Amino acid sequence: MARAHLTAVVIAFVLIGLGVASGASVVAIGNANENVTTTRATLAQLAALRDGIAAEAFAEAAYRRDPGPDTWRELDAAMNDVPPLVEQVQPLLERRDAISISNLALLNARYVAQVRADRSDPGTPTDDRVAGPALDAMRTLLDSMIDRRRADVTAATADQQGLIDRLQVLLPGSFLIAFGVLAWALRLSILDQRRLQREAETARRSALTDGLTGISNRAAMMAGLGARLGAGDLPVTLLLIDLDRFKPVNDTYGHLAGDAVLQQVAARLKAAVRSDDLVARLGGDEFAVMLADPDDAVVVAGRILDSFTSEEMVVGGHAIDVGASVGVATSQNTDGTPEDLYRAADRALYDAKRAGRGRVAFAEVR
Repeated sequence: MARAHLTAVVIAFVLIGLGVASGASVVAIGNANENVTTTRATLAQLAALRDGIAAEAFAEAAYRRDPGPDTWRELDAAMNDVPPLVEQVQPLLERRDAISISNLALLNARYVAQVRADRSDPGTPTDDRVAGPALDAMRTLLDSMIDRRRADVTAATADQQGLIDRLQVLLPGSFLIAFGVLAWALRLSILDQRRLQREAETARRSALTDGLTGISNRAAMMAGLGARLGAGDLPVTLLLIDLDRFKPVNDTYGHLAGDAVLQQVAARLKAAVRSDDLVARLGGDEFAVMLADPDDAVVVAGRILDSFTSEEMVVGGHAIDVGASVGVATSQNTDGTPEDLYRAADRALYDAKRAGRGRVAFAEVR
């Protein structure tokens, strides 16, 4: 249980680690991509604003060379294009640059107001706005911002690529390690499962096996009878074997000798039946045999009795005079129970003992 718990904890930690690593990688890549995208967008907006101011300057120069309706429309359109470009770029800038752009917008607004005033009153003396310090200041400011943004784009792109390169090494390595740990944990889990299956099978066999003789016990015999009776396709025959003169063995030679006798009896019973017959010790000196073929009852019972008379039983150098009586019962009733069959065989065994022991008697299931 402790190893199974450890395996579950290891698997949980590995899965959590993979989730955290994957999530952190996704967030890091997302942040890097967003940084590159935002920096490039800011650069593009600053370049568009610079181009707008340049277009404004060129349009004013054209209007001053040829002040007519067409050149004025071009100048007016150029001046109207600049404020929206300022509004678009301001949210993308840091506070310092946003303030600078606000000052640029104010300077441009004064410039535009002066141009419109000049057109309304052509007699008003004007400066050369295109070559003047206002336009130079706006261009210088924008060029400085654009240069910084280009450097930012380069740095963000390099950071993005560096992160991708690191993740290409770290993530596969992390997944390989994680899968290795999971494989190890899975192997432990499989080994634990096999061990538990073996233990369960051992416990099951132990629960159905007589600890002294190694043959089946009462529970196994009753379960076997129940299964055969439940099938209902063939008669079921049970032989009950009780040892004769067994008590003096314990009294004379001790219980260890008695145990040795029971072990020899189990071996002789197994030798007297077929491999598909079920032999069990029900308790004490009482044994039972469930026959696979009911027609073998008389033959098997005779072989069992012969096994006690044909060969002397020796324990600890002492000849042991032990015999057996056999009671046989066959159930033809598919509705019968193992207990019904057992009681019938027990009656037959009683009749065999009363008739002089070392005999076989038969009984019907009532």
